[in-house]
Amino acid sequence: MGYSNITNPVNYQLASFGQSGFRKLSIGESGQAGEQYRVVYALENSTITVVSTTGDSLTAQPVLAGASIYGLFTSVTADAGTVLAYIA
Repeated sequence: MGYSNITNPVNYQLASFGQSGFRKLSIGESGQAGEQYRVVYALENSTITVVSTTGDSLTAQPVLAGASIYGLFTSVTADAGTVLAYIA
């Protein structure tokens, strides 16, 4: 599944409000193979590992409840806690 190009204002608005859906990931769960993600939102204090398409990836990164991490990720794993990974 490809991701939407967010340089188009309509695609940006859809991506910003999660119109492509999300995956709820709990301890030890990862996103689905072939999907990409735009935002990772922590429902509770969590630890995540993400692989970024550009820039830095994060390994075992603590994320406080209510915090969001933005980017374009090919992989999201909840090492601890629960997160929502919004599909790109």
